Amino acid sequence: MKVSYSWLSDFIDVKGIDPRDLVDKLTMAGLEVEELIVKEKVENVVFAKVLEKEKHPDADKLSICKVFDGGETYQVICGAANVAAGQIIPFAKIGAKLPIGLKIKKAKIRGVESFGMICSAAELGLEEKSDGIMVLDVDESYLGKNVSSYLGLEDVILDISITPNRADCLSIIGIAREIAALYGLSLKEKHFDLKEENEPAENLKKVIVEDKDKCPIYLGRVIKDVEIKPSPIWMQNRLRSVGVRPINNVVDITNYVLFEYGQPLHTFDMNKLEGNVIIRTAKPGEKIMTLDGKERELKDYMLVIADEKKAIAVAGVMGGEFSGIDDNTKDVFLECAYFKPESIRITARRLGMQTDSSYRFERGIDKGNVFKMVDYAAYLLQEYANGKVLKGIVTDEYEKVKPKSVSFNLDRVNRLLGTELSKEESKDILTKLNFKIVEEQGGDFKVEVPTYRVDIERWVDIAEELSRIYGYNKIDTTVPEINADSNQPSLSLKTQREIRYSLKSLGFYEAINFSFMSDEFLSNFDGKENFVYLKNPLSEDMNTLRTFVFPGLIANMVSNIRQQYASLRFFEFANVFINKGEKELPLQKMHLSIGITENFWPLSWAEKNDIEPFYYLKGVIDDILGSYKLKADYKRADKEFLHPGKSAYLKIDNKVVGFMGELHPDILEKLDLDKKLYVAELFFDDLVEIIENRKIKYEKFSQFPFVTKDISVIVDKGTLVNDMINEIKNISKLIDDVVLYDIYEGKNIGENKVSLTFRVYFSSLERTLTDDETNKLLDEIIELLKDKFDASLR
Repeated sequence: MKVSYSWLSDFIDVKGIDPRDLVDKLTMAGLEVEELIVKEKVENVVFAKVLEKEKHPDADKLSICKVFDGGETYQVICGAANVAAGQIIPFAKIGAKLPIGLKIKKAKIRGVESFGMICSAAELGLEEKSDGIMVLDVDESYLGKNVSSYLGLEDVILDISITPNRADCLSIIGIAREIAALYGLSLKEKHFDLKEENEPAENLKKVIVEDKDKCPIYLGRVIKDVEIKPSPIWMQNRLRSVGVRPINNVVDITNYVLFEYGQPLHTFDMNKLEGNVIIRTAKPGEKIMTLDGKERELKDYMLVIADEKKAIAVAGVMGGEFSGIDDNTKDVFLECAYFKPESIRITARRLGMQTDSSYRFERGIDKGNVFKMVDYAAYLLQEYANGKVLKGIVTDEYEKVKPKSVSFNLDRVNRLLGTELSKEESKDILTKLNFKIVEEQGGDFKVEVPTYRVDIERWVDIAEELSRIYGYNKIDTTVPEINADSNQPSLSLKTQREIRYSLKSLGFYEAINFSFMSDEFLSNFDGKENFVYLKNPLSEDMNTLRTFVFPGLIANMVSNIRQQYASLRFFEFANVFINKGEKELPLQKMHLSIGITENFWPLSWAEKNDIEPFYYLKGVIDDILGSYKLKADYKRADKEFLHPGKSAYLKIDNKVVGFMGELHPDILEKLDLDKKLYVAELFFDDLVEIIENRKIKYEKFSQFPFVTKDISVIVDKGTLVNDMINEIKNISKLIDDVVLYDIYEGKNIGENKVSLTFRVYFSSLERTLTDDETNKLLDEIIELLKDKFDASLR
């Protein structure tokens, strides 16, 4: 955002403010000044008149001009197509040094001498590119005088980086308010006298707002008999100072109000409109040719301004070419509105359009100022386009604007900031910022927030305002008290470090993703009732806080697979956020997620990747838990996004501490993937709590040899192996362990059947077991499997 001293002077007295001091103060107050441009008087550039113009004998595109500065006549070679006798122009004499760095010297061009230069706006540093020389609308009394003051060449320009939350500073008045607060200056108000005709505007146009949610306020003014001509030079200078090229008086006035007050406006050629002005969403397949000459297809959620036949503008973004202002325009319909920021943001992003108007609308404008702005713009059209303003503002039902109120406790603010701000200091700062103290009791305050401060929502926002105007550099440095044992990491942090080390040693890569993601993507894995939506997201792809960590890993794996990296093993520690309703803060918990692809092991001639990914992932989890003397029971999971036959909940002491499994084929199809993905999500905070409270039992180790027996049984597909193992272990204390080590499917064992081979380990603390003992137990196992799982011995 570029701001000029000359424009600021309309609102505050900047004469005594050193630009470099202002740069420091604004930057410390949160408005970083990226560049300071001090434009000084340009010597030897004067008003002059073109007396004659002749064609150059040896160049088709050059002219030989006679230029008179009120005292002398000079011969000048000019290449501009628009130069003509009788014009008064800016003339750079020999010795002049132009703002672009060009020094004017006597020259010979195609054999003809030239004693100066007729300047364009670009050569004077007013524009980046010009189509011809500047023609100045002054009389001959100016001849010979320096043009610097007239063209605004003497000025100070600040280029300020405005953060997304400070929409109020995207205007001259916004920066002026900040400077007034920082320097204790009075802010001047602009007064204007709008004269209305007797004819009511609503006799010619009516406004119908069909979507009041997306457009809470829409105002119109009708201005007749405007004269399209160049805007006054002071207005052109100011627009150029902020990087806007002047077009004509009507267009320039809307741009002028936009940059002065931050209120986007639009003007329609009223004689091109058919019927009333309607604010609605686009019809399916509706198209519009916008002012940039491009035809755009609109979606049905996009807000448009329309007449009774067609769309005439993309609301808050850009007008339509058909209804635009041209040299033949006589009657104007002036639009001034407040559109919902989310609506404009989505439309601008989807259409790939960002304009000065959409940039402000999507951040939030001052909806308490729209009535004043439509009148101010109408006044300027009356003054500088000789327009006749018809009586009354044309509108529909609109939202009544009520200022927000925020309560805060000063002691709490001081504790947060490390300051000792007094009540009087705080009230003085807030008053300078135009906050109104509506209640005060002890250290408790309630303030009314100016309508242009759309970023102020909570007491911490008030704390920020107090601190930045008070001065961050004035806040004393304090050394916090540190306990002697504070260098010891918490159990949570210690466990994270240990697991990170273990996973990295297994060849996993750690991912770090944003906490934000698209609600559309996240809804594949969780219900929207759990979502925490952002009020002002960076984009629609980052509008929701994640409720699980693994969707981020899925996105990582999909991206890598599309880049031909198929052997992937990722993990991530991160917080998740669960919506707990309007009356409670979201629940925030730490999760650990692990993700692998089906070909998780890199291809090698020495080693074949024949490990089942599901069981590899399960083994990784078991290793992690085992290092903390924990063992999980795996129970069938009912997660819709996981494969029903290859997914499980993890339970410890009957408490679910996570889940794992293969992604459901339907999800893979949505992702357009032909490779399987496997994910696990561990509820890390719950695991840490279990680790902290676990009681480790030590058991005597058998000194006698193990006896192993294998048993193969045929069961129905879908039988839970974990349940079978647990039932076997419960038969006798002599059964030390049971391991599934082979699975077989084939025609010879029957349809929808599977053969499972278990290895059973028998041991005793007191003796070596005999074959009779182990065979008897084996018979019991077979009977149990027959009874409980309808198994048959293979």
